[in-house]
Amino acid sequence: METGDLILRYYCEGEGDRRIRDLLEEIKGKLGISYEIIGGPYNELRDKEVYERNFKPRAGLLKRRTGRSIRELRSRSGHYFVSVPGTIAVIKNGLVEWWTLGNEDIIAFLKEVLKGGREYILKLIGD
Repeated sequence: METGDLILRYYCEGEGDRRIRDLLEEIKGKLGISYEIIGGPYNELRDKEVYERNFKPRAGLLKRRTGRSIRELRSRSGHYFVSVPGTIAVIKNGLVEWWTLGNEDIIAFLKEVLKGGREYILKLIGD
């Protein structure tokens, strides 16, 4: 893949936010960066599997890169919320390299990707 196996993966409830889907499509068209949307009805078991498999093993690295704890993807009572209110992750070679949470933060990130291109993402992930 031309973009070095970079994928933007959007975890959301239902179809997610239309603005985010439109930005992902624009990024794909202009920059050639693929995306995946993992949507559908909220499913805590699925969110737990995603958290445990994709985020938890990389918690330290992700905290250093984003300044955010992956604990934000869980409630105080221990429930898992990767898809609610929405999370976007930068995936490279199958691994989560960076993430942010919430529609407004996701939209701001995607607009920066459109401005800065692939180089912006690579800077975020230290590549």
